[in-house]
Amino acid sequence: MSPQGNIFTTPDGKPRLLRGIAITSGSTRLAELAARLGFEAVWIEMEHGPADFAEAELLCVAIDAGGGIPAIRVPDSQRHHVLRALEIGARIVVVPMVNTAGQARQVVEYGKFPPLGLRGFNLRSRGLKYGLEGHPASFATANADTHLFVQIETRQAVENLPAICEVEGISGVLIGPGDLSGSLVGQPGEFENPEVIRTVVDCIRLARKYKRHAGIMVGPGPMLDAALAAGANLLFLGSEIGNLANCWANLLASIESPAT
Repeated sequence: MSPQGNIFTTPDGKPRLLRGIAITSGSTRLAELAARLGFEAVWIEMEHGPADFAEAELLCVAIDAGGGIPAIRVPDSQRHHVLRALEIGARIVVVPMVNTAGQARQVVEYGKFPPLGLRGFNLRSRGLKYGLEGHPASFATANADTHLFVQIETRQAVENLPAICEVEGISGVLIGPGDLSGSLVGQPGEFENPEVIRTVVDCIRLARKYKRHAGIMVGPGPMLDAALAAGANLLFLGSEIGNLANCWANLLASIESPAT
């Protein structure tokens, strides 16, 4: 089962780096495998992936079985997306395209029980362990053990980052460099662009200054190195589809096709 309590610290209280991989295919076996291999967090993709909430719940179960931390990127910031992701067992919820402090406060309203927010009452969800701890303990534990991350993907979000980081109940920010580079330099996916890397570093440092966690989804390379040096403590390093595509392409290229 995924660890309870503060997932960003070790049992002896030391800071913990969470390394993750995204599952975009909806495969429960690959989700469990990723956790068993040692990825501390496994990303369930709902913004661009095919999973519905019933499928995402099965993925949460598989990740828990492997000892990992289920993370869900929801399709958008609507109430029922944030709420249902938590109720099916996500420990980390990533909300895309949050550009203002007002939007961040709304995420907290949907995702935290009072006094932090106004999360809807439902004691018997999987995320609340079906209410077996009783409702006061269940709600307090849920507020402490779940983490709301807002995704920083536009120039507007970067400009509003100090105000976003001041929103109580937000655990951290997660940089989306693919869309951010599109907003900054007019071309999505510019992961080695110096301006984009500088902006990513500035965002991570600012978030850490405000005592927020800072994450990023990016593969190995200059941006990942810079993000780690700046203090990022939540890393999603790619996806099983991307890794498999590279692996299969290399495998195919290793055996020459006979001339026709």
